[in-house]
Amino acid sequence: MRAMADDQRPEFRIRRADWGADAARLTAIRRQVFVREQQVPETLEWDGLDTEALHLLAEDADGTAIGTARLLPSGQIGRMAVLAEHRRQGVGRALLLELLRISEAEGRARLFLNAQVSALPFYAALGFEAEGDVFEEAGIPHRRMQFTDPERIRAVELHGRRLGASAGVLRFDTPHAQCSAVTSLAGQARTELLITSPDLEPGLYDQTPVLDTMMRLAILRRGRVPVRVLVADAEAPLKRGHRLIELSRRFSSAIQIRCIPEELADGVEPCMLADEMGYTMRPTAAHDSLLMDFADGGQTRRLRRRFELLWQQSGVHPGLRRLYL
Repeated sequence: MRAMADDQRPEFRIRRADWGADAARLTAIRRQVFVREQQVPETLEWDGLDTEALHLLAEDADGTAIGTARLLPSGQIGRMAVLAEHRRQGVGRALLLELLRISEAEGRARLFLNAQVSALPFYAALGFEAEGDVFEEAGIPHRRMQFTDPERIRAVELHGRRLGASAGVLRFDTPHAQCSAVTSLAGQARTELLITSPDLEPGLYDQTPVLDTMMRLAILRRGRVPVRVLVADAEAPLKRGHRLIELSRRFSSAIQIRCIPEELADGVEPCMLADEMGYTMRPTAAHDSLLMDFADGGQTRRLRRRFELLWQQSGVHPGLRRLYL
């Protein structure tokens, strides 16, 4: 995992470390932060659990070790440390997010940590919830926190994603997270949005934040048809009074909807494509999930070619025809 906070901050890399090979670099960071800065006794810092833990190492652009974190088999996150000169650059957040991603991917135990009281807001912002009373650990006030909000990871990841620049597939499983994801990607489009949907999925495309992004693009690129939509079943959204249909009435030169012929509709994967750079897609094997990548031009262009073929073979539903008169 690579990260870039902004133009004024250096690039850094997070990788999974091997205790046998990286112990010297990991311990050097912890000794500086915990033993020297925070006066934690050596006997408490080296607890004999490192050989069984999963470790992460943060390195700067020159390969210098600047931060670390570990995860125990019990699900306890700890030993998160970043060297003083590299703090407030997103390194700690990147370490924690990477541990959360690994835990999710590997189906690890429920996560918890003992947070220094001063760091409670940092962990709360990433989905942890405090429980129990304050206690002392190595003479420092702490409070136990449980990881209770997996969707918060998605929100944090979306906040930093940039169309055409932030590669990597994200998966969203709840309606709220999926709507946020579609809004984020659509909101960054500057030239076009192409949508293929069975019924204009109201949970995605009849939501005010998403419709606002389409209206913005329609105004910005009016006359160039920047928003094109393919729908398999137009009857259902027409009966519901779907607001995307109403929007296409207002901006008929910029937003157009066509109906996929019945014989071609089977097997078409729902998707949204933005500027030939990013996409969302519902995989055939898991239609309740939404996959997204902000910077996969190859996949986006492949899906766009399929969209164009379907567009040429599709027509305007009688109920929609009056929109283009």
